[in-house]
Amino acid sequence: MGASSTKDQHATATLEGRASAAPVTLGERSLLALAIFRIFVGYLWFQQLFWKLPPDFRGLYGYIVSESQHTIIPGYGYILQHTFLAGCTSMSTPAGCTAFVPLAAGVWVAELLVAISLMFGLFTRFGAILATILSLQLYVGLAYTGWIWIYGQMVLLALVLVAVPAGRRLGVDQWLAPRLQAAGQHHRIARIASWFV
Repeated sequence: MGASSTKDQHATATLEGRASAAPVTLGERSLLALAIFRIFVGYLWFQQLFWKLPPDFRGLYGYIVSESQHTIIPGYGYILQHTFLAGCTSMSTPAGCTAFVPLAAGVWVAELLVAISLMFGLFTRFGAILATILSLQLYVGLAYTGWIWIYGQMVLLALVLVAVPAGRRLGVDQWLAPRLQAAGQHHRIARIASWFV
């Protein structure tokens, strides 16, 4: 009787362990809501491209100056002053800055990639990882100058889109995912790329 009771307890513990490790699946409505959320977040990134347009990215300059003065991490301002703001002769205009335009172009292109990725559901996790990095940079540089919780929320929104394959509804990833997974059986690059959809 004791051995039987021990076996029953072991079997119950095993079943409970399996139940708690069961994967969470989202219903079709939840996936659709997540896709609409993804498109909206992508549109927000797209909308922010227009106040810092090429060729001079003048709108971005004031924010970089502000980040260099109000960063929450010691030393980050120094990095900005010796990269983006190297050689700048004025704090109000990017005149004389040697590296500002190329680095600002990199930021602008990264934000454009995030917008395209999220709005069209194209390599959505890659876009979300890029959005996380950009949002963290904004949080570190601008949290003291504005509403600190907004920049924190941007980071969290991006992390949600990293965690869940949101591009597989209403996105190109819906078409790409099965093809990359099939190709991933034979090609390492396709296997790696399949994680980003």
